[in-house]
Parts: sequence; structure tokens; C-alpha cells
Amino acid sequence: MKDIRWDLSNIYKSLDSKDFLEDWKKITNLLSGAEKYFADNGIKKTDKPIKAGPKLAEIVGHAIEIFNRASILLGTLGAFVNSYYSTDSYNKLAAQRMSELEKVSVKLNNLDTAFCGFIGSIGKELPKLVRLDKILSEHEFVLNETYHESKYMMSEAEEKLAAELALSGAKAFSKLQGVVSSQLKVPVNIKGKTEIMPIAKVRNLASESDEDVRKSAYEAEMAGWESVREPIAAALNGVKGHSITLNQKRKREDALHSSLDMNRIDRKTLETMLGAMKESFPVFRKYFAKKASRLGRKSLAWWNINAPAGKLDKRYTYEEACDFIVENFSTFSKELGDFARNAFEKNWIDVYPRDGKRGGAFCMKVPKVEESRIMCNFDGSFDQVTTIAHELGHAFHNECLKGLTPMQKSTPMALAETASIFCETIIINAALKKASKKEKLAILETQLIGESQVIVDIYSRFLFEKEVFERREKSELSADDFCEIMLRAQKETYGDGLDAKHLHKYMWALKPHYYMTGAPFYNYPYAFGQLFAIGLYRLFENEGPKFVTKYKGLLRSTGLNRAAEVTAKFGIDIRKPKFWKESLKVIEEHVNEYLAL
Repeated sequence: MKDIRWDLSNIYKSLDSKDFLEDWKKITNLLSGAEKYFADNGIKKTDKPIKAGPKLAEIVGHAIEIFNRASILLGTLGAFVNSYYSTDSYNKLAAQRMSELEKVSVKLNNLDTAFCGFIGSIGKELPKLVRLDKILSEHEFVLNETYHESKYMMSEAEEKLAAELALSGAKAFSKLQGVVSSQLKVPVNIKGKTEIMPIAKVRNLASESDEDVRKSAYEAEMAGWESVREPIAAALNGVKGHSITLNQKRKREDALHSSLDMNRIDRKTLETMLGAMKESFPVFRKYFAKKASRLGRKSLAWWNINAPAGKLDKRYTYEEACDFIVENFSTFSKELGDFARNAFEKNWIDVYPRDGKRGGAFCMKVPKVEESRIMCNFDGSFDQVTTIAHELGHAFHNECLKGLTPMQKSTPMALAETASIFCETIIINAALKKASKKEKLAILETQLIGESQVIVDIYSRFLFEKEVFERREKSELSADDFCEIMLRAQKETYGDGLDAKHLHKYMWALKPHYYMTGAPFYNYPYAFGQLFAIGLYRLFENEGPKFVTKYKGLLRSTGLNRAAEVTAKFGIDIRKPKFWKESLKVIEEHVNEYLAL
């Protein structure tokens, strides 16, 4: 099997090549010049009244241009460094470059803080100012959002100190979790033979057809997390404690407050969606019970959650997965199929698991060339085929944003999952149409595994993080505390759908989302994306090819408005239960079909 790694040679040659170092120098000079420009033009928070006028419009417009240029340079350098850092945690130069880049990022963060305070000081003059300059009018939404965020700022000095301290605080703890988890290797006993495997490869065994293999992998994984739980618990305490302190200083209502603003939704929307999700749990429990029955068990143990069913034991070669995706993407539009083919042919994807490579999958954008790169841990399962499709959806979303400025492309997490889940749905639904009865069962199984993860498990992760934030305000939590909270959250959501004796108490240790310093509650956005994408796919089924242009327009607009305004273009009111329940009804249809087979 050929080891296929992503190709970024059209970006830079290496981490110490001339072209890389030249752009490093460019971003350093740009930020130094920007600091002088900000100082010379008084771009900072002030109590003095500021009047809108041509000179002010020119100053703000140039600041916006600086941020856009800096985002392209820093984003490209960051993607290139991350291409090494995420796939080889043993790479010392990549680790060094990541640390150096974070220090450069602090300078941009400090400029952003000064700019945010300045826009806040402009206040009521902002609407008048926006009308005086083309660049400002094109960035009106971003400026209005910046004004809103300025209400939750500490003093400029405190914000600068917080950004600098984060490098040895929350961000250091986040890196600790990443390094420990990516380098964790455990012995797995498979049919009497013991093999030492990276944890990402062990987790992939959860979808093996042999229950003995799945159980062995589960037991090995649990023992692995047990062995590193103390440093990871320290990391989680550090990350959450950091966030809590800043939220309190910034006068945020709670940790969820900043998350809602990041996702451009309100509490009513989130509560409405979560309420509909909770009402759907009995439907998922029917699925879990039926799955347990198919496996000859009274209840479903954790190692059987991802167990395959039906007659889809086929293992895909990577080439077969590529062909399958291109063919089925093309049933939506030729453009989407051609886009995927181009990604495969140009080696945009780092394919297989290996020691030092982080688990899971992600898509990252490379701003300088307006391309994307994808990391996955492909093991030949249909589940991994849909994972690649999911990440290609993110990449296609980035493609639809081409030509916009970085500020205009900034998409909230909730809407960022729309295209990915839509593409996943294309693959699964297209496969279902061609499937025999046994194949249909296998594909439905894969689909319901994913949907139960995004609705039921995501809800448990939300409950976990909510309680962690609440309790961490009072004191640090032990590894046992984290395990106890996780188990309680899983019992509340999965209910009697799973065997309560065999849950996954270390889910908190392995999910990198809990350790993302700038993205609290990176869980419910997946549910938002899942249900929104399901609703959009139903519209596609009703409208056919004419939907494609509207869909691309929607993806292009995700950074230009709040979520409710973006979804309203399709007649969807996300503040009311109707939409969420209709999307969940589609999932219920999948469950009923599964029960009938």
C-alpha cells in the first residue's frame, strides 16, 4: 500500500526554504508597519467622541486591507506548518515553527484588539462611516459584528497580556493534549497476537466486522487513556480555567455566551434545536435496541456502536473510494464531481494513519492559493469513505468563497458544517439508491451511526462541557471528576439504548474540540450543520438541478450575515421548532427503514 501524503509543494518547498522564509519576513514587516500605522492614526479604544468623515473612512479602510493581507500570509504559513505538525508530532522543526508562529499571531491579535476597541469607540457614527467608502460598505457586516464584540473587551493592556500569556497557558495545554494523544501507542490483542498500535489506528478498529476485535480495541483504548489521563486532565483544567477567567473579565454571561456569538446564533435558536434533539432520543434508542438485537445482544456495548451490519464488508482501496466519491458527487453537479477529482489528482489529502499523526480528520484552507488540504485516517471502511466526502464538502465550501476577502469568508462554526454534511448525505443517499437489501442495511447502518453521533453523542458532549465549565469555576477537577461527568452525560442522552456498564468515560481525553482555546462548545455546531444540511438536501430532492446555483450562493454568503438571516434565504426559521423537527423526522424515516429490514 503506497503511503499517500498531502502535497503542498505549490505553496512552499519546506519549513526552512527561501520562499517560506521570505513570506515569514513579509508578515513580520507587515505587522510591524501596521503597529506604527495604528499608533500614528490613533487606532485604539478611546473615550473621545469620533466623528465620521472621509479621513476616518480612509484610516479604517486601510486597516481592513492590512488585516486581509495579514490573514492571507499568516493563514498560509500556519497551514503549511500545520501540515507537518498535525501529521508528525515528532517533527521538532514543525513544533518550533508552530511556537514561533503563535508569537507572530499574538501581534495580529493585539492589532485586532486595538481595532475592535476603536470601532467600539466610533459607536453610533459607524452607519454613517460605512457609507463613505467602498471597502467599508463591502465589510459592513464585519464592522457591525466588531462593534458588538467591542462591548465584551477588557482594557487594551489586559487583552494584550492575555494574548501573550495564552502561549504558555491555554495554548500550551492544548498542545499538550495533542502531543500526548498523537504519540499514544497501546498493545492490542487480536486473535491471540499482540500488536503495538497508535491510538488513531486502534480507534479505527471500532468499525471492524469481528466483535472480538472491536472489544479488544475498546479495552486497549480505555487502558491507553487510563495511562495518560493525568496530564490530559491537567490540560483540560488549564484550557477551561483560562476561558473562565477571560469570560468573567470580559463580562460575558457565561462560557456559552461567547460560543453563541462565534456561531452567530442566539440562545433561543440553540435551546429550540437542543429541545428538538432531546425529543428525538426515543427514536434513536429504538435503533440502538434493534442493532443490539442484530448482534445477538440484549443491549449495545460501546464497542458495538460502530459495528457494521448487512453485506458491505467490502474494504475500499483509496483509489476505489476516490472513484466512488467522484461518481456520486457528479449526481449532484458536474462541478462538484470535477472538484473532488482535482483534489484527488493533485494529492490534497494525507490519507493513512501512522505513528505521530493525530487522529480524526479535518480540512484546512491555504489562503495564498485559495486551495484546501485534507487530513484523514483512511482504513478502507465505508465510514472512512463518507469521512473523506465530509471533508471535501468543507473544501468545496472554501472553493465557493473564492475571491472574497478573508474577513468576508469568516464563517461561523454552525454554518461551516453545512457543506460537509451535505456532501456526506450525497454519498450515502446515492449509495442507498443502488444498493441491494443487504447492502442497504449496511449503508443505513453507516448513516445512522453518523446521525446518532451528531445528535445523541454531540448532545452528551454539550452536557459534559456545560457541567465542566460550571464546576471548574469553583475548583480544578480530577480525572475521576471528568470521567464521572462524561458517564452521566452519556447515560442521560443514550439512556437505555446502551449498556450502562460499557460506556466511554474517556471521551473527554480524546476529543480535541474540548481543548480548542478559541472555540468553546465546538459540539452543537455539528448538530446544527447536520440538521440544516438534511433540510437543504430535502429541498434539493424537490427542486432538482436548479437548487445547485442557490446552494452555492448560500455557501458564498455564510460569512456575510448571522445564521438566521442566511437560512432565511431558503425560507427556514431556525428560531422555531418546525424546521428542526422536520429534519429530525427525516432521520426517523431512516430509523424506521432500518427497523423494517
